[in-house]
Amino acid sequence: MSNTSELDTSITLAALASLLPAGIPVLEEQGLDYCCGGDRTLEDACKSRDIDPVSVIDAMRQRQEHTQPGELTDWTNASMTELSEHIETTHHAFVRESLTRLGDMMPKLIKEHGQSHPELEKLAEIIEVFGDDMRDHMVREERVLFPWLRRLEKKTEIQSGPPWSVKRPISCMVHDHDDAGEQLRTMRSLTNDFSPPVDACGTYREMLRTLGQLEADTHVHIHKENNILFPAGIEAEAALPKSRHPTSSRP
Repeated sequence: MSNTSELDTSITLAALASLLPAGIPVLEEQGLDYCCGGDRTLEDACKSRDIDPVSVIDAMRQRQEHTQPGELTDWTNASMTELSEHIETTHHAFVRESLTRLGDMMPKLIKEHGQSHPELEKLAEIIEVFGDDMRDHMVREERVLFPWLRRLEKKTEIQSGPPWSVKRPISCMVHDHDDAGEQLRTMRSLTNDFSPPVDACGTYREMLRTLGQLEADTHVHIHKENNILFPAGIEAEAALPKSRHPTSSRP
């Protein structure tokens, strides 16, 4: 991993999360968007939230230093094959599992608590939209984009596929990520930052816990794609010999 001793507040949130992955919970705690908004500098993002950027770096570095060797993988040095397979088996699986649990819980909660908490109806609607969108998104990654990226790093393999740049499906995936981020913000707003109300039963609390975990995991998921995997794919395509470049560079 790159040297982190000279970090300053001009670093982007995406780069900071990549260099100090053990410190990502600090970014979550401070509400700093390192996935969809990862191109902002730490200084700019902290200024808008009245946060000391130096304290953020210090807290993230401290968590990184207290992480045992082997606990974290440096995905910035992984191949696209390794990273895409990790995303599928870890993050995609977690999203599907979480959505199944939420799908089981929400009807029961609306029946038991809907009268006193009418926001549950709206919450169930946004979870359903998020779920439909994410399932479709993940299938398109698993069947189209990820296999394409894996072919790109196999230098001896014939580059078969659509006659346009990999930037095109990547742009679609990034747009999907923006939508997912907005949907997660709506869920957080509807649940008062995933805080259980006084009358919350065990199922209610479990639903909120699941939503909080889903939000945190999806942020890391998007970060690994937007800020590590997708740029690597664009770079790999740009490095192809001219004879093997797509006939169209349209995004």
